[in-house]
Amino acid sequence: MCSYGTYGMTDQEQQPPDNPETPADAPRVDLGASVVTLVNAVAKGIEEELEPYSLTSVEFSLLSYCYEKDECTATELASVLPVDPPRVSRMVTALADRGLLRRRRLRNDRRVVMLRLSDDGAELAATLRRSIGNFYISVAQGISAEDLGVFASVTDKIADNYAAMQQSE
Repeated sequence: MCSYGTYGMTDQEQQPPDNPETPADAPRVDLGASVVTLVNAVAKGIEEELEPYSLTSVEFSLLSYCYEKDECTATELASVLPVDPPRVSRMVTALADRGLLRRRRLRNDRRVVMLRLSDDGAELAATLRRSIGNFYISVAQGISAEDLGVFASVTDKIADNYAAMQQSE
């Protein structure tokens, strides 16, 4: 069976260039092309779910994190979201202006601002979490629980290998 990657290449054409250091039994798969294909499919699907609400995927991640945590700070959000602190601050302001987030200063330290979803924000976050969960179910249609487990395990191992490479540098 021949599959087509991101660039319309067959599996044969997606082979990474020969590398004399690559073990002979290493799989010959263009991991990058496979990842790009997957990320594009998932990102586009999520964008389609969020588009009617004029939210980006990072804004949804912010709302979803607040939904799980009840209250958090912008500093905490900046540590878990893939954006820099100034962008987190701008997103918080925009979402608060839309009535989706509330700010509360701590009495014992007025410098600390706690963030919490408003009722509308909590309702929207719950709705979107269900919608995106349904999207994930749809794109995983026809894939066994065992195969999904293998996929998760393989991606974890790849991430662990990368982390180990970063630590050894």
